[in-house]
Amino acid sequence: MSTPPPVRVRIACGIYEGLLLFGVLAGAGLLYGVLMRPSGSSSWGWGFSVFTLAVTAIYFSWFWSKGETLAMATWHLRLQRRGEAQPPRPAQALLRFAISLLAVLPALAAVGWTGLTSQKAAAWTVLLVNVLGYALLARLHPSRQFLHDLVSGTEMVTLRRTIQKRPG
Repeated sequence: MSTPPPVRVRIACGIYEGLLLFGVLAGAGLLYGVLMRPSGSSSWGWGFSVFTLAVTAIYFSWFWSKGETLAMATWHLRLQRRGEAQPPRPAQALLRFAISLLAVLPALAAVGWTGLTSQKAAAWTVLLVNVLGYALLARLHPSRQFLHDLVSGTEMVTLRRTIQKRPG
């Protein structure tokens, strides 16, 4: 039987995931810049934001529907349908992605609405508080699952066996 991973392991996996996603988005940004950006324009505009969001959604949804991303494989984590040992359906993976945006979108909206975009330290603080608050909510659930897993009907499990001490 698989057990849910500790929240700290999922946060560490998420940091590694961010590093991998940086490379994916760098390549996507290069492609967008070559194909879509008007010459002489200094602004990337909303089109680029929508494009990177779509690339990110495709990246995660595709890997999650297979059961794991590269970062999850490294940390011995697997995503599955709740109560089953099957990877999520593509629609579940996409729903999971959409709900997981709650970890960052409220902070980004608050930074934009309050004008903190020029105050980098304050903006990063708001984002960090949002992400950590979202992660800490998982500690309230008995199996330590995140909101996006609860809503999408998925669960994160660890494949690493726990070592139990022998008595005596």
